[in-house]
This record gives sequence, structure tokens and C-alpha cells, in this order.
Amino acid sequence: MRSPADRRDRVRFEVFGPFWGTFDVGEPVRVLDLSPSGALIEAQQPLAVESVQSVKLMIDGQPTVTDAKVKHVRSAPLGTLNRYLVGVEFMAAPSAFLDAVERLVAFRALPTELT
Repeated sequence: MRSPADRRDRVRFEVFGPFWGTFDVGEPVRVLDLSPSGALIEAQQPLAVESVQSVKLMIDGQPTVTDAKVKHVRSAPLGTLNRYLVGVEFMAAPSAFLDAVERLVAFRALPTELT
């Protein structure tokens, strides 16, 4: 029986003893737009607006990580079922992360050779 002060909607299960673990969705996402202040990504699941997510970029096999706040989420255009467009804003990104973003942006700006 639940007490009147218990405002939980669903039943929860009590865990006895220490319970260590991590939760990581860790799914790769498609980056549609990138700048030093944020990104627009396409993901398989909607992320909660205002939630803080960990973002990892791999450059030349080296990871660089920062936190990003989800600013908006919307369904992707028709034809991309179960996909969401998620706008994130980078929060206090370390210089290594910003350098990696700038390198990616500069690389994408290079003209491609026509053969």
C-alpha cells in the first residue's frame, strides 16, 4: 500500500544492496549541421528538450567530449520513419572540442576536385 504522499505514477522496484552501473544510449547520430555553438542532428529517438546530453566527436581516432543542451526536437521529414531532428547547444565546450569542430567545418568547406 502506498502512502498518500507518494506521487509516483508507476510501481518501482526496490533494489537491495549496492547497484552500480551506467546508462548510455551511445547510438551514432547523423550530423546535419555543425558550428562551434551547436549542431542539428538526426537521431532514432527523441531527446527531452532542456536535457543535457554528452556529445563525443572522433577526429583522427581521438575522442573529444562536451555536454550539450537539447534546445528543440521535431519529427524528421516524411520518408524517414522513427527519425528525429534534434537541435543541441554546446555547453562550456573545452578548447579541444572546439578545435575539432573547427577542423571538421574547415574540411567540409574545402572544394572537391572534379574528375
